[in-house]
Amino acid sequence: VRTTYLGAHAVPAGFAGRPFDEDPPMTTATIKPNGPYVCSGNLEVAGKAMPQAALCRCGTSRNKPFCDGSHTKAGFADPGLLPASAAPASDTAGRVRVTPLPDGPLKCEGPLTLAATDGRTSTADPTFLCRCGHSGNKPYCDGTHKRIGFTG
Repeated sequence: VRTTYLGAHAVPAGFAGRPFDEDPPMTTATIKPNGPYVCSGNLEVAGKAMPQAALCRCGTSRNKPFCDGSHTKAGFADPGLLPASAAPASDTAGRVRVTPLPDGPLKCEGPLTLAATDGRTSTADPTFLCRCGHSGNKPYCDGTHKRIGFTG
């Protein structure tokens, strides 16, 4: 996915131009292999409403919580799958409030549907997504950020 960086957030190719007041049926975070969470829908990220955002999951972006492409240079490698224990997806709609916790995960409040590279989906509310890049339970946080001294 080609990504364009506009101000404080990244806009994946194909998302530009969507009206901010258009409410999609679900809010989705697509887990890109070796890359970011590409989110779309009824989002509020760090207190700002936006229809889409590319959020860092490697821990190396200089524009956290947004992706700036640093995962490529850092050699971040993760296939973008869900753990076997992930709950099945639902088609629940609603605003998802994403709050980057200081030196910790992305706290997502609201019905967020995660889409993995193998086609599996899972919906949770709330959920805590890894943004340090080192969780053993990706895409979910397992507390590893504390052990490695993640800052962001």
